[in-house]
Amino acid sequence: MSSVAEFIEIRKSIETLAIKIALCVAQKSAQESKQHLDEANRQLEVLKPMVDNDVQVIVAGRLSRQLTGLGTKVEKMVAKLPARKRGAGKLPAGKKLERPVRPDNAEEPEIVVYERS
Repeated sequence: MSSVAEFIEIRKSIETLAIKIALCVAQKSAQESKQHLDEANRQLEVLKPMVDNDVQVIVAGRLSRQLTGLGTKVEKMVAKLPARKRGAGKLPAGKKLERPVRPDNAEEPEIVVYERS
């Protein structure tokens, strides 16, 4: 049997990691948030077999839901990052277009006025 003190220590560690994950998501730090999330999930797997009473069952369920939600946020953030880093519409500094975007028209448009008869 594991002690209640061990359970509390692991719970506090997971909650601290959850706060760090939320901060990393807010700062858009994908790699750090994934590392913290992996560590928190590993600790949660250690915590689940230690559950001994109703209160601990509730705590384990809450932590599991919290980490699942944070995992979803991290996945969304990671999915969005490559699209932002590409800069598809931008040219590298110093490069110019070979032809202008809007060619100069030397001809003026011809305006035709129709009269009713």
